[in-house]
Amino acid sequence: MAMDETWPDAILAVRAEHLPGLVALVAAPLVAWLAVAVFRALARHGFPMATRFTDRLDQLSIAAKAAALASLLGAAVHAAMVTTHWVDERTTAELFALDAAGFVVAFGWVLGGRRGWRALNVGMLGVTIAAYACYVVPRGERVDLVGLTTTTVELAALMTVLLAAGAPARNRGVQPWLAAACVPMALLLLLGLSTVSGGAAQMRDQAAAAIDGGVHGVAGREVRKGHGMDAMTTDSRRSVSLQTTSPAGPIRWPEPSAAMSGMVMPPTCTAAPTVAQQRAAVTLVNRTVATVAHYRSLAVAKAAGYVPVTPTGRPVVHYINPALYLRSTALDPGAVPSLVYVNTPGGAVLSAAMYLMPLSGGSRPPRPGGCLTQWHVHRDLCFRDFAVVARMVNDACPAGSIRRVTPPMMHVWLVPVPGGPLATNAKDRAQLQAASLLPVLAAPNGAA
Repeated sequence: MAMDETWPDAILAVRAEHLPGLVALVAAPLVAWLAVAVFRALARHGFPMATRFTDRLDQLSIAAKAAALASLLGAAVHAAMVTTHWVDERTTAELFALDAAGFVVAFGWVLGGRRGWRALNVGMLGVTIAAYACYVVPRGERVDLVGLTTTTVELAALMTVLLAAGAPARNRGVQPWLAAACVPMALLLLLGLSTVSGGAAQMRDQAAAAIDGGVHGVAGREVRKGHGMDAMTTDSRRSVSLQTTSPAGPIRWPEPSAAMSGMVMPPTCTAAPTVAQQRAAVTLVNRTVATVAHYRSLAVAKAAGYVPVTPTGRPVVHYINPALYLRSTALDPGAVPSLVYVNTPGGAVLSAAMYLMPLSGGSRPPRPGGCLTQWHVHRDLCFRDFAVVARMVNDACPAGSIRRVTPPMMHVWLVPVPGGPLATNAKDRAQLQAASLLPVLAAPNGAA
């Protein structure tokens, strides 16, 4: 349910979970060189198996040697990182293991001189490089030292194999120069990929910072044109207080609450809500309160498919219903995708219902209540798979987690936090204090 960046922008930085990969990156070529040296020494002493191995190695073309080296390196690096991802990112770890196994087979195919070694290695290298690019660019992830070096070797080997395949056999003397030229070409391409990835991350954050920018721009143009009565309702001094069925009390505007650290909100909303927008906001709150009323029972919520997406036992715990989130529209009071519980001495209390922009919901969240219904995102949260584990500290996430920008979200509060039921956000302490003001449930919840 989110989008990332996990470490400082320096391209030579290495994530903690990639350190075994860095060790393998250095050790694999040294071990390979040492093994070849041992086999050559044994061959000089007349060992038949060593002689056959060295003869086979000497017969390999430059392209075949490049493929073998890249496969060996890819297998070692991916295998080394399986254990560091196994607990927190199981799917990634399984893909690493599968990739390592594939590279081992490709390596054996080259050394064995089997037919189809070229196609197998091109397939393994191509799929691995493409998967890495598809992982890095859409998420805006920076290319680190391990990924840059490993993928440079893989891409250079892929280019060497493909270019050598088109060269006549009599031009094999050109292949060493061809392989040497492929390395800087591959490095430049990957540095370009890193630049594109960084640009994607910057554009994503800028887009998040202007969630409603287009809406505000349209509103401003309408005011300047003087279209109708609604154009006269832009006086920010005009306050609004609307009664709702939420225990949070009336909807208030302008709201007194401010953005929290790490939040990105649209530009200050100054257009006073119209009568129609006020009605829409009250309807949204009242319908939401009715929908989630039975989820005051945490057991009922869990039975309905809500699962924690932030660490349990904390003062505030967020739950999500994956099925509802995947099929719901952006603002459907009949299918609230997320719930917020606050842990009090008397048990968990339902603090808020939360709407999330679906992955296919477009770039502009709906605002039926105008400035009363404002969305926001968080860009300082650290995720492990799809669960939040911490907030960033000193612009860094704990080992095994990555920074992601959340989808746009909107709360409907069910406890009396400052700002009322449509307050943009509320700090944990404010939620705890507000929850303590509500009557104790007849059947108190356990801890969320």
